[in-house]
Amino acid sequence: MIGRLGKILVMSLASTLLTTDANSDANGDAVEMKIGDAFHRTMKHWKYSYTALDTTKSGVACIRWQHIDQKFLDDGIFEAIGFSYSMAKEEAAIRIATQGCGEMAKHYEVTDCTCEVVLVDDEVRVAPPQEVIDRLQ
Repeated sequence: MIGRLGKILVMSLASTLLTTDANSDANGDAVEMKIGDAFHRTMKHWKYSYTALDTTKSGVACIRWQHIDQKFLDDGIFEAIGFSYSMAKEEAAIRIATQGCGEMAKHYEVTDCTCEVVLVDDEVRVAPPQEVIDRLQ
């Protein structure tokens, strides 16, 4: 009897943990997509269209994770970004975009942020910290 009850509890616990991980992954994916949207909004603000740029391309943003909230995800823009396009290799696209982000951050005196890859071609590549995902749930 106890053996069977133990199996049921273990299966129930495993199911709960898997569901929690799946929800966390889904929330993380939603935050990633919204960060990608914020990058596109920022490009539009500067009168550029990221989607119209030739591949191989990359978009990098100076992200202040401590200031990312629902309002920013819904309608905010980044203070400093960098982008590249028509590059021979992905690594070069990322490097050039990261340099551009750093230069814009320095020019506009944007501090307390880190230039992080948001997009490569049309794929969202940003990896929000878990505490940001948890805070936005």
